[in-house]
Amino acid sequence: MKITTIIFDLGRVLTGYGWEEYLGRIVPDPAAYEAVEQATFKSPVWVEHDKGLLSEDEEIQEFIAEAPEYEREIRAVYENLGECFWSLDYTVPWIQELKGKGYRVYALSNWPKHIYDQRGDRLDFLDLMDGYILSFQEHLIKPDERVYLRLMERYGIRPEEAVFLDDTRENVLAAEKLGIHGIVFSSQKQAREELLALGVK
Repeated sequence: MKITTIIFDLGRVLTGYGWEEYLGRIVPDPAAYEAVEQATFKSPVWVEHDKGLLSEDEEIQEFIAEAPEYEREIRAVYENLGECFWSLDYTVPWIQELKGKGYRVYALSNWPKHIYDQRGDRLDFLDLMDGYILSFQEHLIKPDERVYLRLMERYGIRPEEAVFLDDTRENVLAAEKLGIHGIVFSSQKQAREELLALGVK
């Protein structure tokens, strides 16, 4: 079956993403850094953050509850979470190239509302796509099969004609269970090679 549809994750695929440098600027002390990291980015609360089920006030209170002695630092970190992601030079040309060759292009990403609201122009490339689903809008996150099914149903995607690129193996495996071809993304070069092996030129 010919591939007609390319589905991208966002963070660490079409955008840079990472909290380490950002967090280090705000919380330089190693002990405080570890505590705040565990209370925010590595907390189970972050999953709810991606689902968009909590208000901003509820989110920050949940994070603070994980390490109340670092309330000031946690509030400072939360304020500008949008600084945790950045633009990549290849993203727009790659989307334009695929679209120019006739492929349908979509995004499916676990993405928190608070970071989305601070996106500036860094996610403008979404307007070039045929559609996208972000977790906070749907209150569903990968690897829940329902979010993949929702994307396919909404945009009429045939799984056997689609390939999904994500930097997390668990998310790729979930797509593959639904009949979608999968690529665990590590670099654009590697992804292009694997796409070529699937017939995507």
